[in-house]
Amino acid sequence: MEWKLGWYHSCDDYRALPFTFTEITEVIQATVNLSGDQLRLGLSNQYGVSELVFQKVEISLDEKFHVKQSITFNGMTQARIAKGTTLKSDPAYLKIKAGMQLYVKLSSNVTQTYADFCCTYDTTLTNASFVRSYVGMPHFYHSMNARRGWFCLNEIDILTDSEPVLINVTGDSLVEMGQISTSLTEALYYMNPEKIVVVNTGVSGERLLANAPTDEPIYRTFGQSLLQKAPVEVRKLQPTLTIAFVGANDLLLPLLSEEAKKQIITLEQFQQGIEHLKRIMAEHDSHLILGTILPFRLGHGSVPHTQMYADAMARRLEINCYLRSLPETLDCSCLVEDTTQELKTLYDFGDHIHLNKRGGQKIAMALRNTIEKKVVLKRLHDKKYN
Repeated sequence: MEWKLGWYHSCDDYRALPFTFTEITEVIQATVNLSGDQLRLGLSNQYGVSELVFQKVEISLDEKFHVKQSITFNGMTQARIAKGTTLKSDPAYLKIKAGMQLYVKLSSNVTQTYADFCCTYDTTLTNASFVRSYVGMPHFYHSMNARRGWFCLNEIDILTDSEPVLINVTGDSLVEMGQISTSLTEALYYMNPEKIVVVNTGVSGERLLANAPTDEPIYRTFGQSLLQKAPVEVRKLQPTLTIAFVGANDLLLPLLSEEAKKQIITLEQFQQGIEHLKRIMAEHDSHLILGTILPFRLGHGSVPHTQMYADAMARRLEINCYLRSLPETLDCSCLVEDTTQELKTLYDFGDHIHLNKRGGQKIAMALRNTIEKKVVLKRLHDKKYN
């Protein structure tokens, strides 16, 4: 029996737009694809300005917590997470079956500021809600078109004898929002109980080449470039497969941010970045799947339709032509764009940039077929017989 990562959702850096509450109770729903009799939680305060304290941390198998269990940390019922660190709980005994939904409740009655923020739009497998009360009980809302956020909880480990393949879906908001990653996870978990764990490390606004601009608070939440983040992620998670959706913000942000205007990328720079990403994954024996850059269109009120805008639209086509030449690439854009190379209304979240659930499912099914034929089943066979 070994501790295996059963659920993971990386926290965004919200130091530029932190949340301060006098009291809070948050509940997070997590779906695990492993079975076991023990679990432990991982809490994050990497970006906080001070120590965070949760007076109560509880787990349950029902969202109303009719039957619950307290979690301890170094033998204490309080979770105290030092500034700039993460914290693992003591093991808790709870019988879990693959595909089961687990609920975690964190409660604090002291005024404090939270900067480690996670979110999802697709609430099928992961969901969250919070109230500004220590004794309150949040109610889950199930939707695909509104952000559901939570703080600090980023990891659940399961003590198991399974040897799952880990898949890291990473990149920008197309990943973080969950329409692609959750649809893929649903399909893979249904067909492969105990055998696969999918984690989400997407960050809204993330770019391949450049770190977050600093000229607006919201831009500062966009995090490190994928090239800076990827080596840390792959060493920590050790994924058999990394799926990356990135590149759109390298083109979009220079149209919106004054600082990013100085970071307009060329095709050659993008190619060099992708080659660098491929080397990172190869060095850590993580198979890589890349998605082409999906269609995007900014409204006339968002940015003047200048030559700079037209150049960005043309560069997407140029980069996608290059990406299609790579064996690592799945041509996702052709699945969801129309004959004018814009996002089909059928798959549009409503902003002409992001996918709705149907669009996410369309790409997820293509990914699933690629994974099962070329990557995961072979690795599973190798693990079983070698």
